[in-house]
Amino acid sequence: MKANSKVCAAVLTVAMLSAGSALAGEKWMTGDFHQHTTYTDGSYPMNDLTAPGVIATFPWKEPAGLYRRGVIPQGYRFGVDFQANSEHGGASGKDNFNNAWSTYSPNPAVGDAGKMWRWQTLISTSDIPGYAGPAYMGAFDWINTIRANYPNKLAMSGMEWNPPGHEHCSTGIVAANALPIAEFEYRFDNSDSDGTLTTNTADKMGWTGKKQSSEYTASAPDYSSTLGLNKLHNKTIDGVKWMQANYPTTGYMVPAHVERAGCGLTGGAWNIAAFRDINDNGPTVAFGFEGIPGHEKETGRGGFGAGACGGGTYGGAGYYIATVGGLWDNLLADGRRFYNFASSDFHNDAGADFWPGEYLKTYVKVKQNSHNDHKDKDSEHDEKSEKDHDHENVYTQEDVVNGLRSGNAFSVHGDLINELDFKVQAGNHHDEETATMGETLFVRKGQNATVKIAFKTPSGNNCQAGVNASAGYICKAPAVHHVQLIQGRINPTRAGKFLADGVTPNPEFKTIDPTVASIVKTFDATSWKSHDGYTTMTFDVPNVQNNMFFRIRGTNLGYDVKQMDSTGTKIVYGTDANGSPLINTPGTSNADMAWDDLWFYSNPVVVKVVEKKDK
Repeated sequence: MKANSKVCAAVLTVAMLSAGSALAGEKWMTGDFHQHTTYTDGSYPMNDLTAPGVIATFPWKEPAGLYRRGVIPQGYRFGVDFQANSEHGGASGKDNFNNAWSTYSPNPAVGDAGKMWRWQTLISTSDIPGYAGPAYMGAFDWINTIRANYPNKLAMSGMEWNPPGHEHCSTGIVAANALPIAEFEYRFDNSDSDGTLTTNTADKMGWTGKKQSSEYTASAPDYSSTLGLNKLHNKTIDGVKWMQANYPTTGYMVPAHVERAGCGLTGGAWNIAAFRDINDNGPTVAFGFEGIPGHEKETGRGGFGAGACGGGTYGGAGYYIATVGGLWDNLLADGRRFYNFASSDFHNDAGADFWPGEYLKTYVKVKQNSHNDHKDKDSEHDEKSEKDHDHENVYTQEDVVNGLRSGNAFSVHGDLINELDFKVQAGNHHDEETATMGETLFVRKGQNATVKIAFKTPSGNNCQAGVNASAGYICKAPAVHHVQLIQGRINPTRAGKFLADGVTPNPEFKTIDPTVASIVKTFDATSWKSHDGYTTMTFDVPNVQNNMFFRIRGTNLGYDVKQMDSTGTKIVYGTDANGSPLINTPGTSNADMAWDDLWFYSNPVVVKVVEKKDK
């Protein structure tokens, strides 16, 4: 048994390292990687403006005196540590001062059709060989002004990809400039047809070999009737493969508001076959989705109408993560590392949206991988240099992407919690191995395990009557009423896209089995403890026989709560008798209701069984 214990410990250590457990410096960081500015359909610039056309040269703590607030600095004011500018691919109608590109003389467009394609507005003019047009600022130039003002924060280059055949996807590539994400947009965004008329962009930028969406529509395989995947989905997969091949550790693609277009094929829906396909082809870049969609102030909460999969959001979360035994649990039952995140999808604070960090936050455990690289056993690295010491507390964009990929993250409405320690421990002794979100715990068959949960709730949140709630609304301190522990099984095998012949589509690839997960425990004040500001609870898992996963969610709402609309016929928010979320009926919600209906969601912890061996 001792030898087997050592094997288990060694395997666990490798698994923890690969999942992002820190041996170097680490910290929790909050982030938002989906937001919009005047480059596309947002109402604010990326950085603060002190006057028309004048970018702030220092950080403003109080934005009341500004000419125009910037989206990213406003997120920093609400406590966000990292943000990625991520707005629509295709064409861009305005610069970030809100001036139409048509006001520039001559036209600055490099690509065909006289349009400023999004790829060009993502980069700097210095990145375009031989550019001789009028001066303008690209998104990367704006990001650099933000970095100068906020050196202790992270501003990243991103893009809301229009994946062919699907709804949107928050996408980014960490690099020294924005050329990689610009090339990705040019090649694979469904709304970017640059290159249809001329080869100007390909010749100037060296981006040859682009295939237009029309080529896929004409000749690509169509699995619409068998898997719910149309011809254009093949171009999305080519985009996933391109990023996986070229930027496997620095790229990410996280589909957004994934239920908005429905459950099936029409309107660009994301179904489980599509998620399985992108994850199979890009396991280190397509590692999750935005299961909480943003747009939390909108009357159709999350921006969802009745045509969304599930008919709306559920406690502000999408149907895919809110349904126990639903799509997300089935992806986890496949054994996939596929995680949930949340971003604001900010466009306009006067409309449907809270500012980044104002209401929604994703907490990510970020590890200093870059600093850890300096710790080498070679003699030249034996002594830590003064430069290393200076960078002990510096975290990079790549560290953030590694943290997202690790799955050690949780998402929160309205600062319901601000700390979470969720782990599973092998055995019943305090010194046994543990694993947390995104990690795998290896246990011997028949061994016991214990789920341990601890969270903290802050004394207040960002709710302000008359500002981000109605004038008469009474803001309340956040408080968790109950926490649900969801347990799921991991199936021994998972369905492939094709049957054994490699040609025939496998119908199991689009199947959702509602039995893969269930709520096994609900904790509340009658079953948890409080100590040093933490609320703690445990759950024993005796005699573990099979692989499994655990995830949790919690809310401020009690059991069997139903808030109805003014007609008394539609549920605005609520819970069932077990405390699970009810639908936010489209057309009934507002900011006050969002503050009333708060939830948090964890990512999963996986438990895998190692067979006992004889001595």
